Amino acid sequence: MPEILRVDGYIVKIWFNDHPPQHVHVFKGDGECVIELNNQGGVPVLLKFKGMSRKEVSKALKIVNKHQEKLLQKWQSIHGDSE
Repeated sequence: MPEILRVDGYIVKIWFNDHPPQHVHVFKGDGECVIELNNQGGVPVLLKFKGMSRKEVSKALKIVNKHQEKLLQKWQSIHGDSE
């Protein structure tokens, strides 16, 4: 799983052999959340999380929202245009 982005201690990764919908895994310490990317221009959606506080999850969502276009491009370069 390549690291796509690192911001303020949050690490954003995309699995090579992952499945739709387009999403990223965000890690902070021992925690992880999975966030769906929205290619329709909307905000990313939290799918699940574990080991992260609500504050950390909120920050992860903000990071993914800010970098969503880059993350969508990376997802598509790894997986093609599939949803």
